[in-house]
Amino acid sequence: MKVYFDTEFTGLLGIVTDIKLISVGFVTEFGKELYFELTDHYEIKECSSFVHETVLPHLNNAKYGLKTAQAAKNLNQWLQNLGEPVKLACDAPGYDFALIEHLLLKHHCWPECLNKKPLNVGGYIIADRIEKYFEYQPLAIRHHALWDARALAKAVKV
Repeated sequence: MKVYFDTEFTGLLGIVTDIKLISVGFVTEFGKELYFELTDHYEIKECSSFVHETVLPHLNNAKYGLKTAQAAKNLNQWLQNLGEPVKLACDAPGYDFALIEHLLLKHHCWPECLNKKPLNVGGYIIADRIEKYFEYQPLAIRHHALWDARALAKAVKV
């Protein structure tokens, strides 16, 4: 099963190990979703100005916030409960998959069902379809991990 996902993180500067995960959204090819925001993994001062302006205002830690260890366990369980082998798909695996891989490995939560190589579904056609998704979804929030994952899943299916 393919699971499309997107991450939001502190910024693009530096190497991936310097970048800290903020939130993640997952959407299966059949529409099941998982979303969480990390409450103990980064500090506001570590975020770029772009993240301050476009990501942080849309977070709802009261509803979706989890500590990193719990988020890793929840993700592991959610993926296992899908009941079949899973391949994660994203449009920026150098960032997105690296951050998820780090989260799961750091907390010793790599699910047996999860393929260790992501599917890179990025490209000009997909990017154009994602932009069209946001044009036609007036409530959708760009640079919100769950909305971006939904847009990616829809763009690939078209």
